[in-house]
Order: sequence, then C-alpha cells, then structure tokens
Amino acid sequence: MRFRRLVLGTAVTGLLLGSAPPVLAASGAPTLPGTATRDCAPISPSSPEDAHHDDSCLALTVTLADLPEVGGETEVTVQVRTTAARDALDLELLLPTHLTWVRAPEGFDVTTAASTVPVEGGEVHRARGHHTVTAGTPTTLTGRVRAVAEGPAEVRATATAEGATDTASGSSFLTVDDADSTEGITVRAVDAVTATNAPATRSSLAWKHKPAASPTAPDRPGRGQACVKGSWNYVEHTGYTRVSANAGVSVLDADPNGEDELLATGVTDEYGRYQLCFDNKDPGDRTQDVFVRLATENVQWKIQANRTKAAYRFDTAVSKNVRNGRTVDFGATQPAAPELMRAVQAFDSLNSAWNFTPGDCWDDRDTTCRQGAVNWEPDSTTCCYADLQENASYIGGSTPDTPIVTLHEFGHSLMDDVYDDWWPSTPNCSSHTLHKVSSPGCAWTEGWPTYYGGLILQDPTFRWGDGRVLDYENATWGTAVPGRVWENGDAVEGRVAGALHDLSDVSTHESGDTYAEDPRGSLWNTFLDHRSSSFREFWDQRAADGHDVGPAALAALHYNTIDYR
Repeated sequence: MRFRRLVLGTAVTGLLLGSAPPVLAASGAPTLPGTATRDCAPISPSSPEDAHHDDSCLALTVTLADLPEVGGETEVTVQVRTTAARDALDLELLLPTHLTWVRAPEGFDVTTAASTVPVEGGEVHRARGHHTVTAGTPTTLTGRVRAVAEGPAEVRATATAEGATDTASGSSFLTVDDADSTEGITVRAVDAVTATNAPATRSSLAWKHKPAASPTAPDRPGRGQACVKGSWNYVEHTGYTRVSANAGVSVLDADPNGEDELLATGVTDEYGRYQLCFDNKDPGDRTQDVFVRLATENVQWKIQANRTKAAYRFDTAVSKNVRNGRTVDFGATQPAAPELMRAVQAFDSLNSAWNFTPGDCWDDRDTTCRQGAVNWEPDSTTCCYADLQENASYIGGSTPDTPIVTLHEFGHSLMDDVYDDWWPSTPNCSSHTLHKVSSPGCAWTEGWPTYYGGLILQDPTFRWGDGRVLDYENATWGTAVPGRVWENGDAVEGRVAGALHDLSDVSTHESGDTYAEDPRGSLWNTFLDHRSSSFREFWDQRAADGHDVGPAALAALHYNTIDYR
C-alpha cells in the first residue's frame, strides 16, 4: 500500500512513497507557482522532519555556538547552499527583543522594528544583506549576538533568490535565563494566566457560534453551592486581543497534597466567558480553595504537544475559603507565557472550523464523534502534514500565524474522519503545487482541504508565512503568475479548490460564474455520504444524489478550467 507524508517548513518539499504498512499518510500545504522554475535541481531533505514546503533550489541552516545567559554572547552561523550555478540572494536575519546584535554578518545593515507577534517581545532586530552563492560551495555567514533579557528566543534566517520566488529559511531556538539558558523553548506541563484589560473581540464573524459541548454544571449557585466566573483571551500575531470560545474550563479544589479535586467542567461561550457552579463541600476544612484551569481542548478538538499529546493548560491563582453562595470572579485572563499564545490561536482557528461544520460531530454521519487533534509546539519545525494513522495533524511553531495552513492540514484529518480511514490513491503528489497537474486523486485530496480552509476564512487566497499570496478563485483559462501559467483540469488542485469555492460562494463577479449555493447543503452532504477518489467522482456522486449539476453549476467549473459540459 502506498503511503505519503509531505512536510511543510522552511526550504524544500519532501515526499516518502513506499510499500511499508500504512504508518503515515499525509500532505502539506501546496507550493507557490513560480517556485523552482530556474535551471537547478530541487534539494531533497535527508529526513521527513527536514523536508520543507517549497520545491526549492536553496537550503539554509542556523546554528548557535553556545546558549548565552542574560548578558552573555554567542556566535550565530548561517549556512546557505544552492544547486543553481550562481544565485544572488537577499538575506534577512531576525532576532526577538531578548537578543540583540553585537556584530551582524559583514555587509549587513541592522534595523529595529516594532513587532505585534507576542513571542517576539514587542520588537525585532533585523539584519539584511546580499550575498552570492554558487553550486557545490556552501556559503557561511557569521555574526555575534548578546542575550539581554530572559525569555523564549528564535534566531531566524531567510534567503530569497533575487528575481525569483525561490526561498529557504531556518531557525534556532533557545530559552534565555539569568543563570541557565536552555536549548529550545521550554514549556511547563501547566502554565499560568495573567490578567488583561484589553478589549477582546472574535477573530472571525463569518459563521455563527456553535457550542462544542452542552453545559453540565449550573451557572447559578444552588443550596450548598458556590460559583466561579471569568473570561479567556489570547493575543494573536496581529497584536489584537481575541476571545477564545469553546475552550475547556475546569474548576478544581486545590489540595495541599497535590491531589486536586475536580468540581465542575464546561467550555467558554461565544465571547470567551465562563460561569460554573459546584457543590461547595470539603470534608477536611468545610470550605473550598478553588482555582480554574483553561485548556486548548474540548470533546471535539484539541491542540496538543507533539511528544506528550497533552493539551496546553493554564491555571488561575487559588481563591481560598470560598463560602456557599459566593461567585468568585477571576476576571479576564490570557496565557502568561507569550510563546503559548499561538497554541490558543490555533485552537481558535479550529473553533472557526467548528462553527462552520454542520452537525454534532465533524462527520455528522457519526454516532460517536472523533476528536480532532493538531500537534503543535512553540519551537516545532515538524511541519506541516497530517498523520492519518495517528488521526492528527502537525504544524510548525509559527504556523498558527497563517490560519489557512492550520486549516488545510486539519482538513486532511477531517477528510480521513469522513472517509472512515479510507484514503484515495494519490500518485504524482511529489511535489504537488496549486497550479500544476498532479493526478486526479492528489488534486482532490489537496484541493478539498484548501477549499475548506478558504471557505472557513471566507478568503479564497492561499497565504504563506513569508507573506506570499496566491488567489486560486480568480484563476481561469490562461491565468499567469510569476514564471508560470496555470495548468488546466481536475488534476490541478488549485482548479479543484477554485471550482468548489465558486460553487459555494455568493460572489458571481467572474465572467461565466453565476452560480452560488449554501456550502453546508448539497456540497457538504455529498462529501459526507460518499468516498470520492477524485473531483470527477465527487461530481458524479453529486449528480446521483439529485443535486444541481446543470448549466450554471457547470459554468462555475468551466471558469476554473474543469470542463464537464
């Protein structure tokens, strides 16, 4: 049996095909048209974890000589290689506020700019320069940095071939400490919360709020009861404070021996608020010592650590000696650790998906719901793919900043759930790109998750973490992008994504597209009721279900170069 694991990250795309047992089946987000059009060979990864997003002729690594404590210094080494005969590169090296440049690589200009990304601490120190690299001769650049404050730090470098979309990037992570800095970004099993008074809003208003679980605890105190209330928020990469809806909430009685007693559970509401009541009896001292635990988990989905598979949890302070009839207000809170804001942001992206998805489970035909899972860590470079045996997706440390990638990867897990662990044959997915012919199976299993993510976000544009964008809805016959012309037909994943979007959007501004239907109606029902191995098969199943496959619907497909007329 074939299996595949496609990983998205910083430089090149990798794919494994084999006849081993179906341990892994996966896919990454599509590559940008125009990539690797130069006269050079894409660089293959040495392992799946080292594989990258684009079919790139560049590769880049970042290493630190030491792990400096506050006030200490270390050398930063960036190595770049290419398979092109000669590459003129634009290079950028970024330091968060916890680090500063003592000496940038020779010829690089250093500037400091404000940053809204919480983990970067308010500003970044950017070094930019140019360098020429030749095939077979890796280029090594060195600089020196000083640690100036405690906290998580990512040293990131990006190389871009001048006049091309070919890029590569790499990172090195550390946690700076006053006495003992460590490699990677350290995360505690349970972190703390901090108070916030910033106005908090929903990240998306595209779909009406849908509770992930029914209340199991009263929200008003009865006889012999007490209550807690508060709200749960996060700061997204844009700097805006957002509410975290449907987050898991637990009320616990703090035990001096560490055996905390669970008193009540629930989820936050549409505005991130919670109010839970509980029986207020403690045989030991007659009153409860209460705290609240927020989590990136509910019964329908969770964001979990790659290795432990545990959701991220955050505890409030303890309110002691809570008496009957009292409601303890823990106020508006958010993660105290800025490096964990992205965990809550990824959770909120799946909340938007839940709001869109019809029914009581991700697969509304299920009687027992499968919990969706996304693996994430703040320093993870294991990105991006879906492990269909594990029933979970993997995303990288900064991926939550690009929700389309988070949702694309989760879309693979959702398709696997709907198809009850059956997966279509998907040849020629190495490497798959939005604009090029792969195979009908690959175009379907990649195009559908892209459509799903864009539909949830109400934005049919693929957005990469480095700022590149690609509009797949308005690509039609002869559409060109830098260095390429879109290829045609239902074996092109971007055409499948565009066709699905044009069937279900309310915009008919494209010539020949006058069709629109509720995406949670016949399109979704055909998806749930069949296992489709290609868009053509899906279309035939749609017809057999009695749904509209008439001239207007066919015209929407034809605009996307899928001609079934």
